[in-house]
Amino acid sequence: MSHSFIRSLRVGVDLVERLLTCPACYDVTKSPRITIQNVLFIGRLMAEITSGYHRYLRWLKETCIALGDRNHRETVYLIPGLEISPVLGFKISGEKLQDLITNGLQADAERLTALARRFALRQRDRHMIGHEACPDAEGRCWREKYGVGLDPLDICPQSPAAKSLTPCYRVVEEVAATIKQFADSVA
Repeated sequence: MSHSFIRSLRVGVDLVERLLTCPACYDVTKSPRITIQNVLFIGRLMAEITSGYHRYLRWLKETCIALGDRNHRETVYLIPGLEISPVLGFKISGEKLQDLITNGLQADAERLTALARRFALRQRDRHMIGHEACPDAEGRCWREKYGVGLDPLDICPQSPAAKSLTPCYRVVEEVAATIKQFADSVA
């Protein structure tokens, strides 16, 4: 583990952003089953990225505690790669280093939070297709009313059972929860 790990995590966030806007992954002409597979894939990717941020924060904390225990100061350079010039760097304690990096990760947390919102909205919008007029005056889905049931995974999103029967909702909630934990830890 090193500070360069953040670069890999940010590449992963870029990938998630591209997948969320991918027209092939979000083809509403395909069955909800395909869309659910895509939601599960994107959710897993987002969970792994967020897990990576959590691992990095644990490593950072351990590293900074070790610096403090040895009463050591770390040199931080303002311009990466120019570590030869002492004018461009300054020495700080492990605690200050952790605060500096954690503060810098707030932008990453904000970006992940925004992606989680887009992910939830995209998933919800996909399930709403064909259910825009649900529930009817009697509180039933039009598909239930007329006995139309093409795909068992196409559960009316207005139904209270949808969140427990459709894995998409659980995945989106789990991703949002882990991202919130990360955002709270860097706030």
